[in-house]
Amino acid sequence: MGMIGTGVVLFAHTRRDKRREAREIAVAKAAQEYLARYKIRGRTIAATLPDESIALMVETPPHKKLRFSYIIEQPIKNFIRLHTGVEVARIFWRFPLPPRPSQTAEIQYADPSTIQLDAGGESTTVVTPAPVSPSPESDDDEDEYFQHQSYHIEEVSWEDFSTVSGGDAPDHVSEPVKK
Repeated sequence: MGMIGTGVVLFAHTRRDKRREAREIAVAKAAQEYLARYKIRGRTIAATLPDESIALMVETPPHKKLRFSYIIEQPIKNFIRLHTGVEVARIFWRFPLPPRPSQTAEIQYADPSTIQLDAGGESTTVVTPAPVSPSPESDDDEDEYFQHQSYHIEEVSWEDFSTVSGGDAPDHVSEPVKK
């Protein structure tokens, strides 16, 4: 009897796991289909949590349409519910950025056979690192707003600021020291 009971329990667990896996695959495919409608590439994975609720994980490159990803979560949940009948509890987003090329200088190690120490233990051979030149991509990082001719930054005294803003200058603030 014990063997039959164990077999029945094992069969029930296997069947439950297959249904759970099929449900997770259906949810991931439905989410993928929703994103494909808006021409968004991404990878979706559904997982069943311990409380039997479903969580969806979406990994996609940063995209302008997903700037406010929390806004489109509800339409995705509704789409999945309509197509699979499964209620998604949570959606987790990941927007990995591609690694940028490093701008650090290469380390130049001294050849130990050519270094000679003087009487004080100091090295007489000096290795200088190669200078680092800015990458051509650094110009893309600047904000276009600050490139307009109408935008101007200058230092003003506290009294001038108070006059323009309409407030009175506090007694404890003095004029900045100019070098």
